Amino acid sequence: MISRNSQSISQKLKGLVVNISEDEQDPIAEWLVRSMRIAQTGTIKLDIEGQPAVKININNNGNKMMVDLLQPAFFRTTDDEIGLFDKLKTAKEFAKKLTDNGMTISFLRRGKEAITLGKDAKPTLSKMITRSDDVQINSVIQTGNLKGDLKAG
Repeated sequence: MISRNSQSISQKLKGLVVNISEDEQDPIAEWLVRSMRIAQTGTIKLDIEGQPAVKININNNGNKMMVDLLQPAFFRTTDDEIGLFDKLKTAKEFAKKLTDNGMTISFLRRGKEAITLGKDAKPTLSKMITRSDDVQINSVIQTGNLKGDLKAG
């Protein structure tokens, strides 16, 4: 059964224009970019085990999202066999999709900017590492700390 609210959301999704080419092979990234375009403004706070874990600020009519990992340890991943260059390629591809759609996402570690992906990324030295105009390492220290926080071990 479809409620009136879900019909309204469905109609909004059908009218959503996102610049993603037909030949893209990453449906999850496509879905994420499309979903981000729906949100206009606001804050989402997530508590885990009674502690603030993440705060997401959406502003500028949905074109900028700031994800502040307040407790990065809650988001640890298991060790995998994916190499650094494969992860970098995935981040570059996602950042390019964001730029193509006029969007930006910044990741913060406990309130301090670590990395920015998408339209508002202004890489300087980080361009030498990422070879992308769409990925900016705001702070090598915060990015390194965030990587360490997210790594299981």
